[in-house]
Amino acid sequence: MSETATGENILPFYIVCDESGSMEGIGGIDAINSGLPELHSTIASDPLVSDKCRIGLISFSDIAEELLPLSRATDIPAMPGVQAKGVTNYGEAFNLLRYVIDRDIDALKQHGYQVYRPAVFFITDGEPTDDQTWEQTYRALIDKTTYRRAPNIIAFGVNGANAATIGKIGTVGAFIASSGINPGNALKEILRSLTSSIVSSSSSSSPQLVVPAAPDGCTAVPLQTV
Repeated sequence: MSETATGENILPFYIVCDESGSMEGIGGIDAINSGLPELHSTIASDPLVSDKCRIGLISFSDIAEELLPLSRATDIPAMPGVQAKGVTNYGEAFNLLRYVIDRDIDALKQHGYQVYRPAVFFITDGEPTDDQTWEQTYRALIDKTTYRRAPNIIAFGVNGANAATIGKIGTVGAFIASSGINPGNALKEILRSLTSSIVSSSSSSSPQLVVPAAPDGCTAVPLQTV
């Protein structure tokens, strides 16, 4: 992250995608890999939005990986893709997320930026395979009384995702694909919703997270305290 100090306001966005093996069979991997370039193109084409936000991409299965370090959209030559593999380890995703948030905010502040609370879009198609052990890691990430950089999280679930679990993960918004909706199509709508949220949130000199309305084919679920 090599940028000139400006004192400008920045809103970081992290897209966290499930790439467990089950995502292949529902068309989820193809939907994400076609939707991410569209998201990138839309954001990069708007100078104000690109200037006010930064985007990072994390995937998770057995382990979590940072596929795209937090970057200005215009500095990204092409969005990386995801691949179906392994199981659905939520704890790995939350551990990595906390690490990169700390690293990225430190770097941005060192370059003179004012950094707003990060926003996370969490996308999954199933229940966590690390049972309840992920909840301790998750609580440490979102507890604003002990972690001042705790992100705002919007969670999206498709296919085998459980509405109650999605409601636990989202802190400001949670949505699940309606019964009978093709998961691949639902994911395409979710990515369009993410794009709209990023554009709306970053379209002013003082960016502020705008929680999207329920994507087409999805319904909002109640937020729950873990």
